[in-house]
Amino acid sequence: MIMSSTKNLSRREFIGVSSMAGIGLALSGTPLLAQSSVVQTGALATSKKFKMGIIGCGNRSRSIIGALNSVPEIEMTAFCDLVPNKAQARAAECIKNGAKPRFFTDMNEMLKMSELDCVAVITPSDTHKDIVIAALNADKHVFCEKPMALTVADCNEMIGVNLRSGKALQFGTQRRHSPEYKAFIEALHTRPVGKILQSSLFDFRGDWRVPAPDEFPAGTPYWRLDQKRSGGVVFEMGAHIIDVNNWVFDSEPISVCSLQGVNNFTLRKRDSSDHAGVVVEYANGAMMNYGGNVYNYGSQALDTFFGTNATLQMGGGKLSIKYGFPPGFPKPKDLPQAEVISLTGNNREGDGVVEELHYFAQVMDGKQKAYPDGYIARQSVQIMEGANRSAQERRVIDVKELG
Repeated sequence: MIMSSTKNLSRREFIGVSSMAGIGLALSGTPLLAQSSVVQTGALATSKKFKMGIIGCGNRSRSIIGALNSVPEIEMTAFCDLVPNKAQARAAECIKNGAKPRFFTDMNEMLKMSELDCVAVITPSDTHKDIVIAALNADKHVFCEKPMALTVADCNEMIGVNLRSGKALQFGTQRRHSPEYKAFIEALHTRPVGKILQSSLFDFRGDWRVPAPDEFPAGTPYWRLDQKRSGGVVFEMGAHIIDVNNWVFDSEPISVCSLQGVNNFTLRKRDSSDHAGVVVEYANGAMMNYGGNVYNYGSQALDTFFGTNATLQMGGGKLSIKYGFPPGFPKPKDLPQAEVISLTGNNREGDGVVEELHYFAQVMDGKQKAYPDGYIARQSVQIMEGANRSAQERRVIDVKELG
């Protein structure tokens, strides 16, 4: 079994209070979490309805707003964007009944709303730190999309303000709440796979092939194409699967090595990396190999984890486990049969968004602790910032250098 080595309390508390169906199931094809996550659509699961302001009304906000339509504990009360018509367009996608929303182009004006309980920060990555800190200082709970920030130093500053504010701060790596990934983690803990020694993970996307400027007003640079604003492919794509890997390894990253580049110039003028390879060493001796690019034309890859007793591969809503033993050693009498376990859902990018926001409402109500919190979210930034620095400086980065 995987042994826990980190002192991250919020993770353990979350695992302890999460309902993880399927413990002990060993039949191939048995769904681990077929009924794992029933989202409230009627009576509230909290003592009140929380009023939320949406900061940032770009494309990603559509997914958050769509999910919030299924979270009755949160009411979308205000929308803020530098471009007024974007805020109005997103408000039109809010289908729940409630008070007529207010619109802002100035975030600080919105934060003055005394009736506002919380905000969702859905803005470009380089803006997260300042907006989160402003919201916490305005006495608001905060849900912030991934990544936490672009540097470990910024993460540390955000954690400090969060601790002093006494408000909730939760981050949007939604796979921590996805029924599919929770089932995967449950399998890791209930099957005799041994210690996880290494992972091989890949993320491929092709939706950055934007043929012409599409931002408003005309001529506005697309922030994802700016390395300093987006962090490139590792931050934009790697954040989710790197967070899952941290969850699996349950250990601190200690060193990072990466090579990256800009390969496909059909992706418009850019200096942000569009392909990368990253190797990470963890304190418990495990190693992650991550690779990604944003000019994919249909290739798929399974997430693979290598243990002392088994190899696990996840993808397409299924988890396969193949058990083995070292060559030259006698075959164990109790060697388990290979398994193919059905997991719930196969939308890796969107699955878990409703669940994480439903959970956030309970955090604000004092029934749960923020998960993932700043300490968990910072681990991914340690790896991602370390990867970018490694690629720039052509050397292995010791995570301690990052602060």
